[in-house]
Amino acid sequence: MKKLSLTLIVAALTAFSANANAGWFGASFGKTPSVTLFGQTLAVPVPSLTLGAEAGTSVSASASSGKGISASIPFVKLGVKSPTLTVGAKDNKVNLSAAGVKKAKK
Repeated sequence: MKKLSLTLIVAALTAFSANANAGWFGASFGKTPSVTLFGQTLAVPVPSLTLGAEAGTSVSASASSGKGISASIPFVKLGVKSPTLTVGAKDNKVNLSAAGVKKAKK
């Protein structure tokens, strides 16, 4: 019991006494939800699903590294984009995705 109490006290002191840089941790939700951990950001776009007449009445499918995967059958259309991982430090960040490695926009 003493060991557990000591461990919890040390963990609490470490968690509340460390200064965290504002860009190190975070999360955002919306069209492209993302999670930031130690300055590295993983963004996973939300898949799109269209039902009804807006989806069209034909059968088609496509896949590309830039646009992701899209498939449709009459009255149902599904689209999925690839996730993006942003890595690097401050001004030297790159985006890694199915489209390749590109310098991150500021």
